[in-house]
Amino acid sequence: MSPTRPPALRLRSIAVIGIGLLTLTATAAASVKAEVEVLIASADLGAAEVSVSVVEAGPGTSVVEIASDQLMIPASNLKLFTSGAALHTLGPEFRFQTTLRRDGDRLIVVGSGDPGFGDPALLAMMRVTNAAGDTLPLDVDSFLELWVGAVVDAGMRNVSEIVVDDSVFDRDFIHPDWPRDQLNRRYCAEVAGLNFHLNRLHFFPEPRPGARPSLAKYTPHTRAVSIDDNQATSRVGAKDSNTAWIARKLETNRLTLYGNVKHAYRTPVAVTVHDMPTLFGRLLAERLAAAGVTVNATRLVGPGEQLGGDILGTLVYTPIATAVRRCNRDSQNLYAEALLKRMGGQMTKQPGSWLNGASIVRHVVHERLGSPALASRLKVVDGSGLSRNNRVAAVTVTAWLNSFHNDERLGGIFLDSLAVNGVSGTLKNRFRRVDLGDAMVQAKSGYINGVSCLSGYVTQGDGRRRCFSIMINDLRAPVPNAKRLQERIVAAIAADMAPQPVTLGSD
Repeated sequence: MSPTRPPALRLRSIAVIGIGLLTLTATAAASVKAEVEVLIASADLGAAEVSVSVVEAGPGTSVVEIASDQLMIPASNLKLFTSGAALHTLGPEFRFQTTLRRDGDRLIVVGSGDPGFGDPALLAMMRVTNAAGDTLPLDVDSFLELWVGAVVDAGMRNVSEIVVDDSVFDRDFIHPDWPRDQLNRRYCAEVAGLNFHLNRLHFFPEPRPGARPSLAKYTPHTRAVSIDDNQATSRVGAKDSNTAWIARKLETNRLTLYGNVKHAYRTPVAVTVHDMPTLFGRLLAERLAAAGVTVNATRLVGPGEQLGGDILGTLVYTPIATAVRRCNRDSQNLYAEALLKRMGGQMTKQPGSWLNGASIVRHVVHERLGSPALASRLKVVDGSGLSRNNRVAAVTVTAWLNSFHNDERLGGIFLDSLAVNGVSGTLKNRFRRVDLGDAMVQAKSGYINGVSCLSGYVTQGDGRRRCFSIMINDLRAPVPNAKRLQERIVAAIAADMAPQPVTLGSD
């Protein structure tokens, strides 16, 4: 039988050990802060501003605070607030849903602002069986065929009009803060009440020796866009490479190809489109016509117009868990903006907009953090962080992250939406040159010109976790320098959390 200590002695021993732990914790916090300060000082970032906040997940006690109350441009770290507020507001069971309805001889497409409608990455994870019995990944053409087939099977041969109901959002497709010279690029895709294929076209240019490259291959294929000019070359010299890019004239779908096409593209050259609700109506009409269905007209829903009809064909929906994962793990701006506008519309009963969406985010932050001081250190302008007028303090970021660590209902979905070091999303190729031990990083990166940020969680193998935010502004040094600093700071946090061996009975 094992000997048993008297109760009083046992309690007294625990008290002494507890005091020792408190002393060690305070010393460790001071030590890791000093290490972070050394890392910042030696990071070769020039005059860049660096803000750092690290807290213990759960109690939220501070571990490192360096200029953490300073308002910083967050870039895509703002998506943490957009996605979290959407989960809080819309709920974990929410899903976007897009429907095709029949109202007599009319077809009505009802949008919900779903950013996942026709998203190629999501389609590739779905399967369809073709006429030969083969099971294949779903692509844009087979996806559209689901609705076209439903119309044909319903016996419709003449459609008076296709009406696209995009009224869930306003028709301000582009935020005024976004860079006007980059609106053709994938991260500047327009935001609409009916989104499709990430609101962009994917081209696969092919070289034509002695001539301009071919742009015949693209998806989704439609006559509603035009290639106005082709300034690209098909040079195949040893020093030549694939450099093709596509410009789009503002507020049109008139395109121009630039650069060089040495080899046929296997990965797409993306270009955004203008007014996807109108474009989708025409695209659907073209596909129906190819199936023998005449469509006399297409249009958008009018102001205050009430539409009815019965659901026809496949219901298409995107769960909010998928939406926040694409928003955070893959940093898809369209998803962030759609989440922002959808929660704004849901709560105000008005068409979703940047204004009402941002107001809901601020309200939710105040509600979850319960601190006017922390909530005041946040300025929300858009949902993705593309605007340079967004601001947030690192201390507010870590408090926000900690609120989800403590949230049994939403925390799992939120944390699962983040990229993981060396495994997924925007962190798949990061943290390869630092030693994290057994720790795992789940985080959101962020970059726009002069800004590099990383915020998220460090979790040790035994489950202990810290929330961190590292925000760098006014960056004129190479971006890899900023990323290296972020990774070294996270590694220092992980090392500080690692279990320390204790030798009992030594002097």
